[in-house]
Formats: sequence, C-alpha cells, structure tokens
Amino acid sequence: MFTLSEQHGSDRDVLVTGIGMITPLGMDRESSWQRLLAGDPAARELTAADIDCFSQLENLLKRTPGGAPVDHSAVAVHALATANRFPTTVETSFAEHFSHDALNNLIVAAFGEAIEHANLDITELASQRTGFVVGTSKASLRAMESEWKRCFDDSVSSGEDRPHEWQTSFMPDAPLSALLNLSKATGPASCPVAACATGLVGVLQAAALIHSGQCDVCITGSADASLRPSVLAAFHRLGVTSKSAAPATACRPFNVDRDGFVVGEGAAVFVLESRRHAEQRHACSLGQIVSGGWLTDPTGITQIDASGATVAELLRRMLVNHSPAIDDHPDFISLHGTGTETNDLAEASGLRQYFGQHIPPAFATKGATGHLLGAAGSVEFGFTLLGLRDGIVPGTANLSELDPDCLVSMTERTDRQSPLKTALKLSLGFGGHVAGCLIRR
Repeated sequence: MFTLSEQHGSDRDVLVTGIGMITPLGMDRESSWQRLLAGDPAARELTAADIDCFSQLENLLKRTPGGAPVDHSAVAVHALATANRFPTTVETSFAEHFSHDALNNLIVAAFGEAIEHANLDITELASQRTGFVVGTSKASLRAMESEWKRCFDDSVSSGEDRPHEWQTSFMPDAPLSALLNLSKATGPASCPVAACATGLVGVLQAAALIHSGQCDVCITGSADASLRPSVLAAFHRLGVTSKSAAPATACRPFNVDRDGFVVGEGAAVFVLESRRHAEQRHACSLGQIVSGGWLTDPTGITQIDASGATVAELLRRMLVNHSPAIDDHPDFISLHGTGTETNDLAEASGLRQYFGQHIPPAFATKGATGHLLGAAGSVEFGFTLLGLRDGIVPGTANLSELDPDCLVSMTERTDRQSPLKTALKLSLGFGGHVAGCLIRR
C-alpha cells in the first residue's frame, strides 16, 4: 500500500502521458471510448471462424457460444506497423519471433498507440531509466491448445518449421518480452500475474518504480486473448459465465437478474512519467496517480467475501492513511463489475461500508466490453482516465434494474459532469486479488 503524493515531492509525482487500447469496441483508444459512451455492447454470437472446437463448445453450452472478440487480423497489421518503427535484425525480428501469437500482437499494437500518444522518443525506451511492467493472466492459450493438438492429433503437422515458440508463446511474460525485444530495453522489467486484477496491479507497480526514483519513464499494461475452448469450458463449469442466449445483453453488472459475464479480449498500455521528466519534455498529462495498493481476500481460489470487508479495508488504507491534501471522496468510481452475484455484492458492500450513504457515482464497463480477464484492469483504467479527461461518467451497459442488495450509485446512461477532479478504480481477481488506484486530473 502506498501514497505517492507524500513520499518525495512533486518532482516524482507519477503522471500518465500516453494511452493505447485495443478492445472489442474498437481498434484504438478513441473509437473504443466513443462506443462505450454510446452504450454499444460488443458481445455477439461467436462463429466457427472466431474460435476452434466450435461444435464441441456448442454441445457443452447447449447454445451458440458468445463472446466479445477483437479482429486479430487487423491487430496483427497494427502490431507489425509498430514493430517497423524500430530497427531490428533477423535475431530480434518481431515478425519472425513474436507475431505468430495474438497475445503478442495485442500488446505491441496498444504499445504503439501509447508511445505515439505520449509523443515519446523511442530512443528513450532503451534507457536504464525506463522500466517495463507488462502483465498477463496466463500464457498464450492459442499456443498451448495448438501444441496439445500436435501431441494428440495425428492429422496435425508436427510443425518442425514453426518459428521459435517456446519463449515467445508459452511463457506468461512473452508479451513483455516482445516489448523488451523491440525497445532494446535495459531498465527494470517485470510481469505481474494477478488474474483479472493484473492490469491495475501492473500500473501500481510501475508507478512505484517511478516514485521511488528508479525510473523516469515506465511502460505498463496488460493483454488477454482468452476466447478459447479451454477457458470458455472451464468458466462454464465454474458457473461464472452467463447462461443468456443473447450475448450482447448477457453481462449485466449490478442488475437484479445478473447471472455472469461473457469473455472478451483486448489490451491497454500506458506511458507513465515522473513530473520532472514530463515537464522537461513538455508532455501533456492525462492524470496523476495519487495512491493505491492491493490486498488478498483468503475466502477461496475463485470466491471473494461477499461482505465486502476486504474491499472496505483497501479503501481505508488507500484513502484515509494519506496526506490531508488528497481528497478521499472521488468524483466517480470505475468498478470491476463482473455481473456475477457474489463479486458485485462484495464491491457494493465494501463501498457502502466505507462511504456510507454518500457513495460517488459509479460505472462498470463489462456489459459493453465483456470481461477482458487479464486485460480488464488496464482497459478499465484507461476508460477511467478518459472519463477524467472529458468530464464524463460512462453509463453501465445492460443495467435496467439495480439489485436492491447492491446499494451503489450506478450510472445507467452516460453523464457529463465536468469538471471531474478525482477518480477511483477497483479491480478484483481470482485468487483473492483486490486492487485499487486513486487518480486525479
């Protein structure tokens, strides 16, 4: 747990200067944001072209599978365009070693937009003062499933002519390695794996690197491409995916009749800088990371305490134990909002315990994007920053009747509330990860 504003002073304040996003709503930051504001959900029925083992999944689910995919062909084009901005050799070629996997393409495409948005000179990426904190919730399932087929299906080629896939597909840090390889990075690097809180935990770790003085710049983000038979079947068995036959309206965060989520894919990457570094190069700040941290809820591997005690304790540590200069009552809250009964209740109860009757306006994006799993925390953090930038609290897609047990102030429709000064982002994850981050304009 940390409060960034009171440890060293303004030179080490942590600013966000660039955002790159690939989501089911759009192939970039602004198109994703505009579709979210329009309340346009991305989930749909999947086709055989979207996913392998389509017929087997259909038999298991007793319906056509639903999800919120991205256009992986278009993502690959964006990723290669980013890679072409960097000098490479045969040994370090992104096209040769990394581009065969969708997870790598997602993170590189988002990375390209983020550094362009920040107007960051790519030569700075190789500095020992630049860090990389890029996470995933799991290694590439596409690679693992294809390897399983090669082992057990005689009709599948052994693939002796395949590119080098072990380190660039089968390891959770493969997307991080892709960025390090492109950037010729020499500074600190790590790959957090915190289930669906991965993206937000990564942002907090990157912020700490800057505020401790170890880095001037840190690239952080996460990606996930889990519209795969293994995940969809497993989540179906767990009972956390919606049983609705209409994918677009299936995920209903905090709604009285919610019954789970649909899985989506995507990535988000951010450029974080110290205030001193950002001001020296006249960079535009999208927001300052003020405080944050994470706790562990020991209730179970896939459960969280529905009383919200862990969420409330996290809020107390983040918002009470800080400098008096920090406003502990954010203007709005971006919730995790999975649309599952227990998770939504835990978030709502925790907010109620901390804020009492005065819970700030809140929104959840998974009704529009699906649950992006390892990319959820980063993409939703990006939407939170854009809400601060534009003075807008997005609506919560598919919310028609708030659960009376979830007494939170959910925004059903996009609400322009300019000016907005502070925002709170919460993320939860399997394994008991409960993370939060307070940001201000």
